[in-house]
Amino acid sequence: MTLYDRLLALRRDPHSGEVLARGGDPEAHSILQRTDWVPVVRLHEHYHRLPVGLDEAEEICLATRTVARLRTVGYHVDCDDDFETELREPHHLPLGAQILHLAERIRAATTTDEAANVLTS
Repeated sequence: MTLYDRLLALRRDPHSGEVLARGGDPEAHSILQRTDWVPVVRLHEHYHRLPVGLDEAEEICLATRTVARLRTVGYHVDCDDDFETELREPHHLPLGAQILHLAERIRAATTTDEAANVLTS
């Protein structure tokens, strides 16, 4: 994997006003899609955009969370000042890993209430 694949840009497009994510490799694309970004595939380009219908505060929140998740796993993210954050947030695990994690937490529970809390939280 080249260093170039570990670079992404998350910016508000000055012409359309949409928040766009460009660059990255398949892992970055997976993180973007699991953080509700919409993939856009055109003949000569591939990028992601935020869903339509979000207000500006929701866009900023979602873009900031995405920056945190990407930086957690080692991506260099060039972003607008509105999306800049020092927080690091783990990206979603694949479904099988999520189920395994829940099963481990249920096995570790010592009471029925603890097991129920694992399933409802």
